Amino acid sequence: MELKRLGPDDERPAFCCGDPDLDEFYRVDSINGGRQLLSVTYAIIDGDNAVAFFSVSNDSINKELVQNSAFKRLARFIPHEKRYRSLPATKIGRFGVSENCQRKNYGTLVMDFLKVWFTTENKTGCRFLIVDAYNIERAIRFYESNGFKFLTSEDKTDPTRIMYFDLITFTA
Repeated sequence: MELKRLGPDDERPAFCCGDPDLDEFYRVDSINGGRQLLSVTYAIIDGDNAVAFFSVSNDSINKELVQNSAFKRLARFIPHEKRYRSLPATKIGRFGVSENCQRKNYGTLVMDFLKVWFTTENKTGCRFLIVDAYNIERAIRFYESNGFKFLTSEDKTDPTRIMYFDLITFTA
């Protein structure tokens, strides 16, 4: 298996995760996101197929967009003189595992890879991984089992829930 960065002009290896929205993102929207410099998509390739893919982009946790108590909780270990109005993060914009590889630990392996990648190859300053998780039990349970927490309780009834992982806890 190999990790491949998929540029806008790169052919997409075959992939189907069973979610039409994620499958379309992989085939179409990831190309447009790359051309517009909004995101970068990577695939884990095995032969002619993609076992999994993820798309990442720069983001932040903005003080004005979350409850004050939530932001304080996130920033409590950052020295006061170094606190910012937003905290640097990388957004996992889209993430999928092919149907034939689901429930075989590939998703957790990718999450572990991202945690290592953004702590050892941290080129721009990234304290958090964030995701807008589908607000369905399977997705929420997956992210929680990989150490992600809810950023706020205000999105309980929304189609997606913002979840975060504090990378400093991974390096400690």
